[in-house]
Amino acid sequence: MRYSIFLTFIFTHVLCWSQVTIPPNDPTSHPSYAAFLEAGRSKNNNSRLSTAGELLETYPENSKTFGWVASALYGNNKPDDAVMFSQWAMAFDSYNPETGYYGFIHAVFANRPNEAKLFLENMQAVGQDQATMQRDKQALSGYVNSLANYPHLSGTVQKAKEMLSNYEEQSMIRAKATFESLGSSLGATYEGIAQNAIAEKILIDWVNAGKMVEEGKISSALYVDALAYMAQLSEKVNFSFGQKLEPHLEKIVFDQKNYSLPSRYRAFLRLARVQTALKRWDKVLSSSSFMIDQLKGKAPSTATLAKTYFYTVLALTGQQKHDEAAQIADGYVNLLPKLKSPEYIAEAYYVLIRAYAFNKDVEKGKAIRQKAQEFLKIPGMQDQPYVAFVTDGLSATENILGEGDVALTGNAYNDGVALVGLKKYTEAAHQFEKAKEEEIKILEGLSILAQRGYLDKFQRINGNLAASYYETRQFDKIYDVIESNRSYSLLNDKRSTFKQLPLKELQAVLGANEAYLSFIDVSKGTTYEGTYLMCLVRKNDVTIKYNRSAGAFADMLENDKELIALEKEMAKNEFRQPNLDYLNGKKTRKDGMFALGEFKLMTQYLRKHMEAKVVDGQYVFYQKEKMPDLLRRFYITFIDGLEDKLQGVTKLTISPEGLIGTIPFDALMDWQGRYLAERFEMGYIPSASLLYSLRKQPKKKFEKNVLAFGGATYALHSAPKAPLSSIGDLEKLRYRVREDLEKGLPLDYAFATFQSDEPMGFLEGGRHEVVLIKKKVPLTDTRLDEMMTENELKRMSRANELGKYRALHLSSHASVHPYVFDLSAFAMTVKPKPVDGEDGMLVVGEVEKLNLPIDFVMLSACQTALGIESPGDGIKGLNQALFNAGVSSTLTSLWSVSDSGTMFLSVELYDRMFNKSMATPTALAQVKRNFIAGVYGDQTHPYFWAPFIYTGY
Repeated sequence: MRYSIFLTFIFTHVLCWSQVTIPPNDPTSHPSYAAFLEAGRSKNNNSRLSTAGELLETYPENSKTFGWVASALYGNNKPDDAVMFSQWAMAFDSYNPETGYYGFIHAVFANRPNEAKLFLENMQAVGQDQATMQRDKQALSGYVNSLANYPHLSGTVQKAKEMLSNYEEQSMIRAKATFESLGSSLGATYEGIAQNAIAEKILIDWVNAGKMVEEGKISSALYVDALAYMAQLSEKVNFSFGQKLEPHLEKIVFDQKNYSLPSRYRAFLRLARVQTALKRWDKVLSSSSFMIDQLKGKAPSTATLAKTYFYTVLALTGQQKHDEAAQIADGYVNLLPKLKSPEYIAEAYYVLIRAYAFNKDVEKGKAIRQKAQEFLKIPGMQDQPYVAFVTDGLSATENILGEGDVALTGNAYNDGVALVGLKKYTEAAHQFEKAKEEEIKILEGLSILAQRGYLDKFQRINGNLAASYYETRQFDKIYDVIESNRSYSLLNDKRSTFKQLPLKELQAVLGANEAYLSFIDVSKGTTYEGTYLMCLVRKNDVTIKYNRSAGAFADMLENDKELIALEKEMAKNEFRQPNLDYLNGKKTRKDGMFALGEFKLMTQYLRKHMEAKVVDGQYVFYQKEKMPDLLRRFYITFIDGLEDKLQGVTKLTISPEGLIGTIPFDALMDWQGRYLAERFEMGYIPSASLLYSLRKQPKKKFEKNVLAFGGATYALHSAPKAPLSSIGDLEKLRYRVREDLEKGLPLDYAFATFQSDEPMGFLEGGRHEVVLIKKKVPLTDTRLDEMMTENELKRMSRANELGKYRALHLSSHASVHPYVFDLSAFAMTVKPKPVDGEDGMLVVGEVEKLNLPIDFVMLSACQTALGIESPGDGIKGLNQALFNAGVSSTLTSLWSVSDSGTMFLSVELYDRMFNKSMATPTALAQVKRNFIAGVYGDQTHPYFWAPFIYTGY
């Protein structure tokens, strides 16, 4: 009897809910245990199995209940299934010799000698006194001898006898190895873990024991058990130490080769708790999605699978992917009637209520709310610690589900959201100020990397606070809120003099004809998006306005077939269901607002009009006639409302947030038909703090002008492709890539997995531009053809040779990887096999580690300004990696670029920078205007000049 859970994604309004009571802490005190024993005495195997299954659902993480199910299955002559449940029992209590003892018996009877060996070795590793060892050996030998009359078991019986022949000797060897290597972690205490020095020593011992596991001297189940135990202790007394366990837990979860599914699930339970506490929702989603895939057809109980659904819905809700969260919730809710653990049920109510409420599925939300309210009435339930899940879920959704006026709950963020819903903005602002103070205290107590998990909520708080200030006309406070939203970026931590730049300091470095335009998303955490407050700072004034959200796109968003087709295409590429309810009119949108996903959809629609295809040697543009109208709509959305304050401005610096960083502001077209690039020197900067720091840094003299790389050749990677047939395979590949990056290993197998049948094409224009730069700009060095290698660039970095040059020019292919972000890379020369450990692809993580004390870097390639949205860091990709490596300014691209257009742009730009001593933004503006004027021939379309955006000072 294998537990195979079949899930349906159809919501059932009338559910048959099982009766739930608060069970005793000890499963042997549960009434079902007495029934289980009675069924055993009366030899009623079916009853014994059903009562054991009920106990497992009630105590889903208790090793005993797994063992009871295994015993019942063995009695029902289902030894294979008994082995599986014995493996789960051992994973949850590998230190109990009984799990190995009975697992060995079940495995031998199932004719599975390899599993029998593992059970026996785990049993031996635990360590027992001499009398117990002799007794166990005698009992197991007797059992094995009793199977002599089963001819099909003869081979396994013989192997089992060999295993038992030196039982005592092997027991002492394995117990000694376990004690010496795992003694400190298996014997860890709250007091020990609470002290950092002791905790660190315990972790070192555990890590060192890994070699003994690889050599087969220590049970892998015991190894995982020790790590899970440390994580459990640290969660209560030393959470900062618990964070250090995260990568070790993650490695086990994704390692299908060396660890059993039960052990990996055991590690997942601790990993998900750590990542949830850190609010690393992307990682929670990755691990839970992977585990759901792994458990298909193999879940030992409904509760086991329910836990993975809990974390999946929790993560999607945390990422504000409310539609996706509601879809998964539809599957989760069908598991709910089968759950018997009150704690698991409470968790389910918490995420289900929130998922449906935030997605405005009011009818479903109310149905779950009613069940949750009934759950709270169970005698004694109010005294249970997990009841907080239910009450928090109810309080967070009262206003959304139509409960009327909301009493303050003490959760400042939730109270602020509720007050905004009631349009009580003054009170809401006070709550969001309180929530922000609370969040900053948490952030300041974390390491820089650990802060990443909290920044999404931090940004939602700031967005709501800024909106509340606007509604209460506290405009003078909004600049500070916007800049605080960027204050915890990794780039800001590494490069900025100020963590958060005061307004007067920014105005001090702005020129008289210069403006700084920053944005904050005030729609995060809602069911709409694309609504921003804009802050325009000039030397002597500040202007705060809302952008026009979806107002300029209203007619396009009403059942536009092109947008529907594009949304289906994007959904397919992103492994999700298309979000069509608003586009096809099934749901009524909020007036003037983008529904979730639609602002991103419009930015992709703009990109589609910006890019071109080459057909028979000619550039072909998508709906060229529609492009001016689309560019004007974006202009109306973000610039038109500020026009009166832009009079006299000649230089405009954009500090974007999120998807705004993918919009080519240079190409937006005003009412007079002018591109913004014709009116302003355009630049981008992550934050005011970084702008200030870059402008205040000492001017450096460089020995040489340009170091230019070009002429790379590209072969197909010959490494075998990694398996990629499911979301589980994808998550495993992501983890393997991340791990190999840390070790400095080549990633050719990963690139081979995604490569097409043909290698990347040779860029003749890219090589020619490097030759022309060398010819036109004095004091320029090149690395052409076979010299354009990852090895050479890294060698120069290690030798501190790159700092001699003011500019680094890299001309090649590049891409942001759609599925595994860590594979986003700039291509150098690619050989079939790695050369001296380098695969030829300079990935984001490697760029960040380069030593680049350089004034300017141009990535003459496609889409080098793109990346993934990352709270606090904006668009995280190659551009941000360059700044983290020490670069002061960059020129990167938003879409696939023209080989010839890029050659003109780069050569003309360098000529002005180095031969005419122009500032880079001024030189770039002049070159772009020449494109628009037709100076370089028939290359006036924004496709040729607008993708390149300047980031810097």
